[in-house]
Amino acid sequence: MHHSTKEKKIIHIFTLMQKLYHGEEIYAQNERLCDEFGINERTLRRYLEDLLRLYGQILVLERKQKNINGKKVNVYRVVDRQKDISDTLRFFLEESNELSWIITMVHENDPRILNTLSFHDKEIIEKNIQLDKEIFLFRSNPFENLQDIEESKRFSTIKAAVKHREYRNIEYQYDQHELLENVKCLKLIFASNNWYLAIETEEGRFRLLRIAFIKKIHYAKDKTTYQQHTLAKYRHYFETMQNPMTLEGVAIQTAILKANPAIKRYFVKGMKPFFLSQRYIETTEDGSVIFSINYTQALEILPFIKQWSPSLELLEPQSLKAILKKELSQALSLYN
Repeated sequence: MHHSTKEKKIIHIFTLMQKLYHGEEIYAQNERLCDEFGINERTLRRYLEDLLRLYGQILVLERKQKNINGKKVNVYRVVDRQKDISDTLRFFLEESNELSWIITMVHENDPRILNTLSFHDKEIIEKNIQLDKEIFLFRSNPFENLQDIEESKRFSTIKAAVKHREYRNIEYQYDQHELLENVKCLKLIFASNNWYLAIETEEGRFRLLRIAFIKKIHYAKDKTTYQQHTLAKYRHYFETMQNPMTLEGVAIQTAILKANPAIKRYFVKGMKPFFLSQRYIETTEDGSVIFSINYTQALEILPFIKQWSPSLELLEPQSLKAILKKELSQALSLYN
C-alpha cells in the first residue's frame, strides 16, 4: 500500500506511541528504528519532541549512556513502567485531547497496523474509533496543523460541544463580527488544511465556520443538547463533502475532464482520486484520460482545474466552461 509523506508520519507517530506503551526506551540516534521507518535521525528527533510536547504528563526525557560512541543521548520513556501500562494506553486514546483523532487516521490509512495489538487493546481502540467518527470528519490530513490547533483550548471546548451534541453561542469574526446564538455544534471537519466546525443555526441553516475565526464560544442560556436526528439530516452531506466549498442541500452537477498524456499517470484507473466523487471513464487513443467529478458550485472544482491547467481540459458542462473562460480572461488581462 502506497502512503503519502503525511500518511507515513501519522503511522510513524502511532508506532512510536505503541513502542512507548510497551515500555521501550526510544532515542533519535537509534539506527534500527530509523531504518524501520525509512527516516533520518533528525526526523525521528522531531517526532519524539512532538510526543514530549503533547504527552509531557506521562513521558520523561533523560540522558542515558547508550552504545553510541560512548556518549549519553536523550532517551524518551514512559514515566513509570511499574504502573499498569493500560493506563498509558487509556491516556493516549481517551483522556488526551491532543491526538485523540490520530487513531481514526491510522485506521483509515492502514488498519493493518492495529493487528499487532492485543485483543483488549483492539477493543479500546475500536471503541475510540466509533466515538470519534461521530465527532471528526477528515477531508485532508490534519497532522501538519497539529501544533497550531492543539495550542488552543478553544479546540477542546468545541470538541466537547460536538461530542455532547450541545447548543452554543459563538462569536465569529470573518468579514464582519457575528454573534451566532443557540447554534447546534454538529461535527469537526478538517479540509483543505484548515479545521472547520459544522453548525446548524437557530434559523435552521447549515454553515461551516472556520475555527481560526471563532473568537469565543459559550454555553447557550436556554438550551442544552439537541437530538440525534439533527445529525441524520446532514448524513449525506458529511458522506459526500469534498472540500469546504461543497454546498449542503444543493443539486449535484457533474464535470467531465480530460487529462493529457503529460499528467495522465495521476488520473489513470486505480490511482488515488483527488475528489471523493472522482470516477475514471476511459483512456483515449492518444493516451489522455477522461474522468468525471461531481460538484455543487464552481468554487468547489475550478481551483483544481486551474491548478492543473493547461494539461487538464474541462469538457463539460458548458455553463462551467463559461465561468472558467471568464475567470481565466480576467486573470490574463492583468498582464496586458
